[in-house]
Amino acid sequence: MRRPSFPTVISLIALFVALGGTSYAVIKLPAKSVGNRELKSNAVTSSKIRPRAISRSDLAPSARAGTRGPRGPAGPGGTPGDAVAPEAWKSLPFQGAWRNYGAGYAPGAYRKDARGYVYLRGLVTSGDALANGNVIATLPAGYRPTERLLFPVGDAVGGWASRVDVMPNGDLLWISGGTTETDFTTLSTIGFWTD
Repeated sequence: MRRPSFPTVISLIALFVALGGTSYAVIKLPAKSVGNRELKSNAVTSSKIRPRAISRSDLAPSARAGTRGPRGPAGPGGTPGDAVAPEAWKSLPFQGAWRNYGAGYAPGAYRKDARGYVYLRGLVTSGDALANGNVIATLPAGYRPTERLLFPVGDAVGGWASRVDVMPNGDLLWISGGTTETDFTTLSTIGFWTD
């Protein structure tokens, strides 16, 4: 077996001394003996701290309280929503023999809120025996659904047995399980989105 060279022996001695010194420091240093005085400035960084190793109570009181920075610039105004009152009621443009029932009941009318929801109201009558599919009124553009919608309505014949369909062209069609509208029909249960 060949003997190690002089440089190899010196290197091995230096290695053992270095390891032994570190081990000695780890074994012999008392707890909490390294403080601010022994640490270089900025020696401890966030990357060297184990996650969740520092709690709120470990921080200085000024750091616990936190300070509020200056107020930033105001953002843009929001869009109007429910805070904006809906538009005024508009009278229904009745077709044929249809008209308001009267006698203290709300007249046939429509309106839209700021979100685009259309409301109908009122008690209307044909005063006649009108057949299914008769047009009560036609809503103007902007107050029409994109597809045909069906709504149950109250009438004098069957209580809540009738219905009114709102068409994409704006027509309000009176539809019923029976064949006639003989006294009144309420529109106050009808509301829909225009999109």
